[in-house]
Amino acid sequence: MSKEIDISIRYLDNVLSSNNANLILNSTAALLESISKHCDTTNYELKRCIISLLRIIDKKCFFNENVDLNQIKYSLKELGSLCPKHPKSTQSYATPKIIEVDSDSEANPEEENIDNLLNQLNLKKVPCFSPSFPAIDDESDDENGVTTKQKEEERAEQHGQKVCEEEVVKLPDGREIRMKKTKTVNVKQTTKHVTISTKSANMPEVSRQFMNTKRGFDEDEESEDTNFGSPLRTDPFERFKLMLQDKEESSDSDASNPGSSSKTKTIERNSEVSQKVSEKKERDGKLLAEHEASKLDKSNLFAKQIDTFQGNTLIDRKGEGSYEESTLIKSDQPQQSQVATPPRMHVVEYMMMFGDDNKNNENEYLKGTTISSYVRLNSNLRTHEEQFRKKIQFEFSTAGTSSTTIDLDNLSDLLNQTDFNCLRPPQKWLEDVPHSSNNQQPKAIDWQRESIDKHRIHKEKDLLLEDDAREYIIFREKNGKALEVRGGPRDALIVYATQPGHSTLLYQEAFLITFRTFINVLELVNKLIKRFIYMSMSTDAQSESKARHTFSVIVRIIDEVTHYELDRDLITSITSFVYRLIHEGNFTFSRILRTRLLERLREPFDVEQFLSTNLAKPKKPQDLFDFKSADIACQLTFIDSQLYHKIESAELLWWSQEQNENRSRNLVNFTEQFNKLSFWVRTQIIIQSSQKDRERYMMKFIKVMKHLREMCNFNSYLAILSAIMSTPLARLEWDKKIKDALKDHTGIMDTAQSYKNYRALLQTAKPPCVPYIGIILQDLTFVHAGNPDTIPADRCNNKKNILNYLKRWNQFAILDSIRKLKKWNYDIKRNDIIIQFFNGFQNRIDEEKTWELSHLIKPSNRKSKA
Repeated sequence: MSKEIDISIRYLDNVLSSNNANLILNSTAALLESISKHCDTTNYELKRCIISLLRIIDKKCFFNENVDLNQIKYSLKELGSLCPKHPKSTQSYATPKIIEVDSDSEANPEEENIDNLLNQLNLKKVPCFSPSFPAIDDESDDENGVTTKQKEEERAEQHGQKVCEEEVVKLPDGREIRMKKTKTVNVKQTTKHVTISTKSANMPEVSRQFMNTKRGFDEDEESEDTNFGSPLRTDPFERFKLMLQDKEESSDSDASNPGSSSKTKTIERNSEVSQKVSEKKERDGKLLAEHEASKLDKSNLFAKQIDTFQGNTLIDRKGEGSYEESTLIKSDQPQQSQVATPPRMHVVEYMMMFGDDNKNNENEYLKGTTISSYVRLNSNLRTHEEQFRKKIQFEFSTAGTSSTTIDLDNLSDLLNQTDFNCLRPPQKWLEDVPHSSNNQQPKAIDWQRESIDKHRIHKEKDLLLEDDAREYIIFREKNGKALEVRGGPRDALIVYATQPGHSTLLYQEAFLITFRTFINVLELVNKLIKRFIYMSMSTDAQSESKARHTFSVIVRIIDEVTHYELDRDLITSITSFVYRLIHEGNFTFSRILRTRLLERLREPFDVEQFLSTNLAKPKKPQDLFDFKSADIACQLTFIDSQLYHKIESAELLWWSQEQNENRSRNLVNFTEQFNKLSFWVRTQIIIQSSQKDRERYMMKFIKVMKHLREMCNFNSYLAILSAIMSTPLARLEWDKKIKDALKDHTGIMDTAQSYKNYRALLQTAKPPCVPYIGIILQDLTFVHAGNPDTIPADRCNNKKNILNYLKRWNQFAILDSIRKLKKWNYDIKRNDIIIQFFNGFQNRIDEEKTWELSHLIKPSNRKSKA
C-alpha cells in the first residue's frame, strides 16, 4: 500500500472519535485524493468499497444521522486491504475512453482543444486611448494675439509569441523518436501623431499634422530532432517515416501492442501597449494650460496541450494555461465630483420604499436611465484595473472538465434594444410547462438508482436531451445575424447554457447569475444531471463533449450555491450523483464535485462574533475623541467591506422578489449595520448636555464622513450623513462653521432623476468601493416589477411560458457591476481597540427617545394641548 494512503486511512480513523463533521469530511477528501493517485479506480470491488464508506460518512456528517462508528472503521479496514491489490496502472492509455480521430483532419468544433479554448477567451484588444481634458477658455480681450494649440499622441506596441511543438514516438522495441519545433515572432511598432493649430486675429484656424511611424519585425524558427536509443541519422524526417513503415509491417504480436506517441504544443504570448496623450494651449507664447495622460496595457498568455496516442488513436488529451492582463492609467487631472441640495428624507426610509410604485415613476425608470448608470459604472471599473490583475485559469481533458472565468464586455450595445423589435422567431416551437412555485420545492433524486431509458425518452420528446437548443430560442437579430438571446422555453435556455461552442460566455455568466428568477437550484441541478447521464451513455466524441460541458455548469452552480439552498434534498441529489460517477469509473468528476460541495458547507457568517473582541474592558472609559477621524473611518470601512463581500448575488435577487430575510441573511446583516451606525451617530450627538459638545461631536463625524468618502465607502458615509440630516438633529440650531462643512455632502441622496447625484458619485469612484445597497435593491425591484417574466403570447405564436430574457439581461447588468466591485479589497488591518469602542453600535437610543431629547433642547413652537 502507498504510504500516503496508509497515512490518510489512519488519520481518518483517528478523527472519527472527535465527532467533528468538517474534520471528518476533509479527512475523507484527502483519502480520496490519495486513492486517485495510487490506485486503479476502475476496479469494481474498490469502487463498491469507496461508495459504501462515503454513504456512511455522508449520513453522519451531512444529515446528522446516528451512525455506528464501527461501520466506518470496518469500511476503512476493507478499503485498506483492497488498495494494495489494485495499484494504479503505469500505462497512461489503460483507463481513458478511446476516441478515434484522424490526425490529419481538422479539429472537431465541439471538441475541446487549445485553439477552440483560446478563441473563447475574448483576448483583450487595446482600444485607442482618448482621455477627456477640461476645456480651456481664453478670457483675453486682445484680438491681435496668436493662439496656438498642440496635441501629441504617442503609441508604442510590442508583441511577442512563441509556439513550441514537440512530438515523442515510443516504438515497441524501446526506441524513442523526439522532434521539436519552435517558432518565435516579435513585432514592435511606434507611432507619433502631432497636431498644431494656430489662430490669429481675423484669420481662420490653420492646422498642421505630423506623423512618424516605425515598425520592426523579428522572426526565428528552429528545429530539434533527437533519436534516443539509436544513432542520429542525417535525415530525421525520413527516418521517422521509415520507423512508421516498420511499425505497420511488424508482426502480429507487435501490432497488438503498437507504439505510443505524444504531442505537446505550448503557446506563449506577451503584449505591451503604451499610449500617451498630451495637450497644451499658448497665447502669444504664454502657456495657458497643459494636460497629459498615459495608459499602459500588458497581457501574458500561456497555454499547453498534450495529446497521447496509441497508434493513430487519440486516447487522452489534457490542457492547461492562464491569461493575465493589467492596465495602468495615469493622469495629472484631479478627480472631481459634484453634489447638490440636501436630501428630502431620511436615508433609512428608502429601505421601506422598494416596490412602491406610488412614490416612484415606473415609466421614467423603464426608459433605461438606471440601467445605463450601471453600464457606465461597469465602464468606469475597467479604467481602474491597475488595482488588481485579471487572471483567467483554464484546464481541459478527455477525463476532466473545463473552466474559464472571464471579465465580461460592456453591456451597452446589448441593452440598447429595450423592446421586442428585431427578434428572430425560433425554427421550432415547444411550449414549456408552467414554472414550479417557490413553495413547492422538487424532491431529491437518488441518481445512483435512477435509470434513464434512451428509447423511452426519444418517444416522449424531452428538450433537455436535445443535442442543440438553438432551434427553440428567440434571438435578437441584426443584419440577418443572430446576436443575443431574447427568450425561449426554460429547458431550452438551460440546454443552451451547456453549449459553449454556440452560446457566448456572456450568456453563460448571465444565466448562472439570474437562473433563480425562473427555476430553483435543486430543480436545475436535477435537470442538468439528467442531461449529463443521457449524454454519457453515448460513446461518440460530440456527446462526451456535451456531457463534459454540462458537468462544468453543474460545478459552477455548486460553486455559488448559498447556505440557505444547501438543504437535505440538494445534498442528497449531489452525493448520490457522486456515487454514480464513482460507480461508472469517473473518479475525476466525482472528486471535483464532492470537493466543491465541501467548500460550500461552511458555517454561516456570525456578525456578532465578528464585531466582538477578546480585549479586557478598559479601565478608563473611552470616547470618540480618543481616536483619529481617519482611523475611525478605516475601521468602519473594514467592517463594511467584510459584510459586503459576504453578500451573494442570489440574496439580492431574492430580496427584489419577495423581501425574505431568511433567504438573504448576509444582506440583512449589511443593511442592519447601516441602520445601527446611523442611530448610533445620532445618539452620540444628541445625548451631549451642552451645545458646544454637540457641535464638537457633529464636527468630528463630519471629518469621519469626509475620510469615508475619500475611501469610497458610501455605506457608512451615507449612514452618518443620514444621521446628521435626520429631522431630530436638522431642526436644531447649528453654528455656521458646521453648515458650511456640510455643503459638500448634502446632495448625494436627492431623489431627483432616480438619485442622479449618488449615481454620478459612484460612477466616478475609484475601487475598492463599498456601495450603498439600498439603491441597488430598489433598482432590482423595479426591474422585477416593471418587466414581464414571459414574452407576450401574441408575439410568440400564442405560445405561453416563453421566458423574457431581456429582463435577465437587465438584472445581470446590475449584478455584474456589483460583482466587479467585490474584486477589490481594502488593505486595512483590524484594530480591536476601536472595534471594542464601537461595541457593535449597541449604545443607541430609539426614534421616540431621540425626538424627546430634540424637543428638550429646542422646544416646539406649537402650544401643548394641556
